[in-house]
Amino acid sequence: MGSFGQLMICVAAVLSAAGAASALAGVSDDRKLKAGRLLLYGAAAAITVSMAALIFSLVTFDFRLSYVRDYADRTMSIGYLITALWGGQEGSLLVWAALQTWFTAGVAAWGGQKVRALLPTALGFLGALQLVFLVLVLFHSDPFEPLGTLAASGIGMNPLLRNFFMVLHPPTLYIGFVGFSVPLAFALASLAQKQLRDEWLTQTRVWTLVAWGFLSVGNILGMVWAYEELGWGGYWGWDPVENASFMPWLTGTALLHSAIMQKRRGIFRKWSVILALVTFALIVFGTFITRSGIIESVHAFAGATVGPYLLALIAVVAVMALTGLFLRWEMLAPDKKIDGVWSKEAMFAATAWMLSFMALFVWLATMAPFFAEVFKGEKIAVTPAFYNTWMVPLGLALLVLIGVCTGLWGRKKGASTGLGYALVVGSVAASLSAMGGALRGDVEGLGRYSAVIAVGIIAMTAATVLWRLFDVMARPVKADAPVRARRRSFAAQLIHVSVIVMFVGFTGSAFTVEHSASMRPGEFLKIGDYDVRLLGLRETQDAEKTSIYADLEVRRGLDFLGVES
Repeated sequence: MGSFGQLMICVAAVLSAAGAASALAGVSDDRKLKAGRLLLYGAAAAITVSMAALIFSLVTFDFRLSYVRDYADRTMSIGYLITALWGGQEGSLLVWAALQTWFTAGVAAWGGQKVRALLPTALGFLGALQLVFLVLVLFHSDPFEPLGTLAASGIGMNPLLRNFFMVLHPPTLYIGFVGFSVPLAFALASLAQKQLRDEWLTQTRVWTLVAWGFLSVGNILGMVWAYEELGWGGYWGWDPVENASFMPWLTGTALLHSAIMQKRRGIFRKWSVILALVTFALIVFGTFITRSGIIESVHAFAGATVGPYLLALIAVVAVMALTGLFLRWEMLAPDKKIDGVWSKEAMFAATAWMLSFMALFVWLATMAPFFAEVFKGEKIAVTPAFYNTWMVPLGLALLVLIGVCTGLWGRKKGASTGLGYALVVGSVAASLSAMGGALRGDVEGLGRYSAVIAVGIIAMTAATVLWRLFDVMARPVKADAPVRARRRSFAAQLIHVSVIVMFVGFTGSAFTVEHSASMRPGEFLKIGDYDVRLLGLRETQDAEKTSIYADLEVRRGLDFLGVES
């Protein structure tokens, strides 16, 4: 089965190379474009068969393969055996390559209805990109590499990965990662073919939204997994690999905002291309972090050797995009100028810049330990406290921009009634929260004032977004206001509501009380208004791990609240 799986990867690589070349030749020849499409379909089918072969090897415990020996054992359920497909370096890269071929096949099937001129070049790029990943699988991360002997049993997947959320987290994240290659492919095609208006955005709108949606879900699933398994006491620890998926989410969100303004106002054309490039580069860079060993992380793959090749991929794509931008810079000029500081265009631009700046800050902080070791020979650690110190005010500024941008309904200068209403509500909420915080005194120092400010901003933004949401729902259907536009506006405001809910959670964390202490059985510890007594320790074992629990009796005054473990 191992040799058959390797053969299918080879077939997929050959078909990808032929398909990319034929698609590029199809710029002026429909027959060659059709042949390129068929070849790319074949590549997707071949890699799918190869992936199925690896799954079969895992579920049948074919310990002749090194990958199966390392990530499968007979105690694992069928679900976790399938999850082992992306549990290791080699298998996860195979999944990435397979997803890339599927997205390319999807573009070949449905990507050229509106702009035929862009499709050949876009398919050529996507075909070449999937060829890169297939070659990396074949020569540097082969999941079908034979062990050389027949092992009696397997090592099995890391117990930390045997979690429901880790079953879903990697594939959803990878779909988001791979999906963002589509807007980049059409952006490059638009530069190459001088189709520099809005055609490539029209062609990639759905693909970009799908990629952004899966990347968002993937991040959320990873947060829940970290909360359950890593014991950080929270959903986000600012781990380098967490940041690696957060940075492209920030720039991908900026791309969505930039695309809206380009489509509706004919501006931000240069910015949209740059954001498509930066988002893709950050995705590949994040993969480089997990597979190079330059930064320590609980998520990183040990022993990976593909890091330099991923950096080379970033460099090649960046040179292609920047060269195209340089040659077409004047042709990408906007149709109009921004109508002043308080126009909707200005607020959209500020939102995109803020998101991009946040991504830059996270990148610099993530790479700081590496830079310090290379240039100063020192080892430093960037703690979560550092990120929180700077990202909290940036996040609040972004929330203000969401509220202001939503409140600016028209295209002209000046704020709308909705924005004025929101400012009043936000001011009242901020005043009430300030008084409440001062009276309760639950949060000390800067945390109290940050929480108070956050409550006011949340109230202001929520009032604006809900005002806009109700307006969209109540607006009568007119001939010049199609249902599709109403749905898009409604969906956008729902997303903004979800962001507000997230900030409510962030603000609530300011009222968390943490205390660390060493205790003996029978001893008490006072935490806030609660008295905690350690009853003792107990140990449990199963086929996967040994767990030690501390049983704590919790009381509030004379009231017994229960026993927690």
